Amino acid sequence: MNPKLVDQIKQTLKQSLLATSRRVWRTPLDRRTSIKLLDDSIVYKKQHQPINIPALTSVKKVPSRFFATEKPVSFDPDYVWKITLNQKINSLTICTSGNTLLNNKLLLDLDFRISGAGILEWPYKPNQITYPLVVAPWSHLWCSYYDFIIFVLAKLCRIEEALGKEIWQEAKICYPLRHTDFELGFMTKLGIPESSLIDTRARDTGYHAESVVVGNNQDWYFPSPYDIELLRKKFCLKEKVKPYRKLYLSRSGRRKVKNEVQVREVLKEFDFEILEDISRSVDEQIRLFAEATVVVGPHGAGFTNLLWCQPGTKVLEFFYGGYTPPYFYYICQLLGLEYSRMVDDNNVEEDWSFIGMDMTVDVEILKREIPKMLEESCPLIAF
Repeated sequence: MNPKLVDQIKQTLKQSLLATSRRVWRTPLDRRTSIKLLDDSIVYKKQHQPINIPALTSVKKVPSRFFATEKPVSFDPDYVWKITLNQKINSLTICTSGNTLLNNKLLLDLDFRISGAGILEWPYKPNQITYPLVVAPWSHLWCSYYDFIIFVLAKLCRIEEALGKEIWQEAKICYPLRHTDFELGFMTKLGIPESSLIDTRARDTGYHAESVVVGNNQDWYFPSPYDIELLRKKFCLKEKVKPYRKLYLSRSGRRKVKNEVQVREVLKEFDFEILEDISRSVDEQIRLFAEATVVVGPHGAGFTNLLWCQPGTKVLEFFYGGYTPPYFYYICQLLGLEYSRMVDDNNVEEDWSFIGMDMTVDVEILKREIPKMLEESCPLIAF
């Protein structure tokens, strides 16, 4: 079946479920209503000024569908709220998907719209646990490496900025855990005990709190510059290193390079390291990218590690023609990295349903671009 049609069917079913929920079960609030409702619970509020993002073209001079011209990116305030039981709020529940439920009725939307799991939750849970203090940093059952670093970990850094490091000794951190080495690695570096991590996916347990700490996220493509700054402050290498590595990020799952054998041959001529798509420790990933002078590869979550690069690092990202999101172009603009991209010849209309499509890289163009990347320099672009 056509991926776009499948996506449309899913969205129609979801909207129907949300409409039914409002009448008989739980009320999913929209983002603005959620923020307004929490107005008297703010413990942190900081707003970044708009940022002008330059126009973007591919190496073949094809304009970006997102930045065909220079465009300003604006931001809502970054918030942290501490919600406590009072006369207006008589119950605080953390749903299976991590949503915060107020008064057994109102579902907050602080990330990217209401997750269906907050609506379709199993109503009967024989085990009920109440914690004095909960941090609820995420409200979805899905979460890639990119989502975890940019939206979950960054939010935790913001919460620490607002409430101090002692919050990790006092609170339980409740959300649908990834159970990955990188998740535990970053949590450990942040100072969060493993015993404080609570996986909300348990179908037979209801989680409640006397106080809940939550925060919001910005647009999916354009995360908070302040959050990016906090991530770098917390996790970048403290010692000075001289960049020297030339890295190629291979992918073994979706969005693979179809002709990767030929691509690898070209890159090996220029002494690139081939990073296979395997698990690496947090410290290893941070060091690899801190020492990188050039990073090349197909679009994927591995580029999230550009956060640890030094200003001036060169980046070349490969895309399938129907899926060219500007996540990493935006991050490169924030961090002073020199970004370029190659888009294959599948000139179809941009659509989310093409997220998993593999791509073909023009190796002749690649042979011309790599030497240019190795010669050129990049000025620092500050926050």
